[in-house]
Amino acid sequence: MSPIRAVCRLNSQEPPYAGSGIRLGIFQAENPVGTPDAVEANLRRLHEAVRMASMYRCQLTVFPECYVTGYALSPDECQQLAEPSSGDTVTTACELSLRYETAIALPYVERASRGTVHDSIALVSDGELVANYRKTHLYGAAERANFTAGTELPPVSKINQYPVGLLNCYECEFPPLYQSLVQRGAGLVVGPTAADQHFVLHDGTPTRVPYPDATEHIIPAMASVWRVFVAYANRRGWESTERGYWQYRGNSGVWAPDGSALVAAGPEERSVDSLLVSDCVPDRIPPFSPEGDHYSDLRVSLRHELLPAT
Repeated sequence: MSPIRAVCRLNSQEPPYAGSGIRLGIFQAENPVGTPDAVEANLRRLHEAVRMASMYRCQLTVFPECYVTGYALSPDECQQLAEPSSGDTVTTACELSLRYETAIALPYVERASRGTVHDSIALVSDGELVANYRKTHLYGAAERANFTAGTELPPVSKINQYPVGLLNCYECEFPPLYQSLVQRGAGLVVGPTAADQHFVLHDGTPTRVPYPDATEHIIPAMASVWRVFVAYANRRGWESTERGYWQYRGNSGVWAPDGSALVAAGPEERSVDSLLVSDCVPDRIPPFSPEGDHYSDLRVSLRHELLPAT
């Protein structure tokens, strides 16, 4: 396997103490896609990335959307490669989290007990499945052909006694989802993603415009408005299938509650597999506004419920 490049932004050699924040690792990589062999190769790389994250004492390590299978899947490939939350993939993540003492946010293709297939994220810690989130806001015709939308709100879970919320790719662009997570206590929002430069649409035609770079506007805005850390965990490079080629932005990073980038992938990280490591500690971030606070000053209530999927 090729080496993994490390980029760090740490407050000290020691990771944040329990309840004060979290040391976060994001693995940005180019991965094979769509076959059982690809799944095996991606799980081997997962092991290597988690082992490296443990050397930096990461308390949470995050992987891109559909990491285990690759993202550029057909409905048949989703059916073939889907696993239950009790399957080998999540079991492997649980074992690695226990061995290397880091929680893991691992996106995978899930087969539910009723036979539906979901674009899911398993959050594991100390050898246990803490949360299993099924993407509720699907993007475009291809995702709607591949997956069934989840029916439960994105979860907030404690990692290092610090509240972590989950979003999945396209969901990182919906302000009310951040509002929901923050109102339920989230101090860090983690968003695995598969954001492309160009790709092939479900009808076989290539896109005419790239997927928007959310890290240029939406991610910093959501971090600063809601006073929350936001981690965007994308893939890099290419995926190649019989239907065409997908080129990913490689724009992973972590944005602080003042909208500044703690760590962000640059040109070098877009050319090699990389681990981005940063300490997310709210006490180290200056106020965003002299007096105003969007969270406490908001006078519009939010009902924590999902509308029917379309």
